[in-house]
Amino acid sequence: MADNRKLSSDLAIRMEQMHLHYFSDEEARNLRTQWADLSIRPEKPEVIEIASGLIHNQNLSFTINNKAIVGVYDDHNNPVDASIRSRGASEERGKEKKETRFDNFSIDDRVVYYLGVKARHYGHFLLETLCRAWAWEERGDGKVPVIQMAPIKEFARSLYSLLPGLAERTEIVSTPTRYNSVIVPFPAFVIASAAHVEFKAMCVRMAQRAVDLDQKTTEQPLYLSRAGLGLLAKRPIVDELRIERFLEQQGFHVIRPETLPVTEQIALINKHKWIVAPQGSACHTRLFSIRPNNFLMFTLGKVNPNFALCDMLCEGETHYAKTISRPDLGVGMLKGFVPPVVLEEDKFLTFLKQFGLVRNNATFDSPPVDIVNYKRNWIDAAKARAVKSKGNARLQKAIKTIEQSMTIS
Repeated sequence: MADNRKLSSDLAIRMEQMHLHYFSDEEARNLRTQWADLSIRPEKPEVIEIASGLIHNQNLSFTINNKAIVGVYDDHNNPVDASIRSRGASEERGKEKKETRFDNFSIDDRVVYYLGVKARHYGHFLLETLCRAWAWEERGDGKVPVIQMAPIKEFARSLYSLLPGLAERTEIVSTPTRYNSVIVPFPAFVIASAAHVEFKAMCVRMAQRAVDLDQKTTEQPLYLSRAGLGLLAKRPIVDELRIERFLEQQGFHVIRPETLPVTEQIALINKHKWIVAPQGSACHTRLFSIRPNNFLMFTLGKVNPNFALCDMLCEGETHYAKTISRPDLGVGMLKGFVPPVVLEEDKFLTFLKQFGLVRNNATFDSPPVDIVNYKRNWIDAAKARAVKSKGNARLQKAIKTIEQSMTIS
């Protein structure tokens, strides 16, 4: 009971350290209400052992009570609760549909530790896959760590290497396999819902293996740029190169996280007291912070609840600033396409000056992005998405509409 009271007190303090800038009163109320529904749990998640557990080599998801079922099945081919992944669209299994997916499988007499389904995306891997490794150091002795679906990205292997004996022993389930026994840890991070302090504890242990604990912290602000992610990135900022140049001139250390080894990213997060970034998955590296630091994230106006959960697990202040926007081109939102955004420079400068991170007389050295520039970037990004997702007729039509508007203007 005492531990829960302390956790409630800590959470109240953490909520007070999460600030909103330039949001309307209604937007702020909605976000605060949403955050109040999130929970940080002091108890360890459960770990269960499934005798004759079967793991498939494919993402065979269907839904039960709106939950996507993947992963581990028991000796009667029932899905195991602990392996449920509660996200993603999937097809309802028909009652009369014959179950053939388990007819052919290999037998393996080893005991394995289930790591979950691999994720290609850095943020998804951290929150949905790595979160099952929390029990490895305690329960992994003599077990074979297994993960569904190939390949495992290099950043994932680098993170696994920070847990003793994990990376070098991890195997990919290449065929449907029924094992002697499967150790299945419940996830220590539940998307948009809850996180266990055990997840943060694991991340701290990993960081302690990656970081020189004697390194000094610096007041120099760090900027996590998304400029190198390309046209297919979500919410690309138009002319973010210009933002990089400006911040470098103001004394920032500017990095593109995807170009650096994971251990170097973790070291930088622990070195800098002030970190500025557009909202994106690179911000989740904060989970590996050993020391308090301050995150200043700029966003469109929505704050993904997973970011708030990560903030609640960490020390230091978080400031969310609504300093980017998306011009309305009259084509509406298009499925599968997340359009570029533009920086609202006056708000952005005021925001940074408030913390003394740029000079009081600081200004950008070139005019802001105009609507013509924005349309060009929108078209380039839309065409890249159209190539990636063939057959998107609505997107193709929207591209033509914007191109025609450029001709008319």
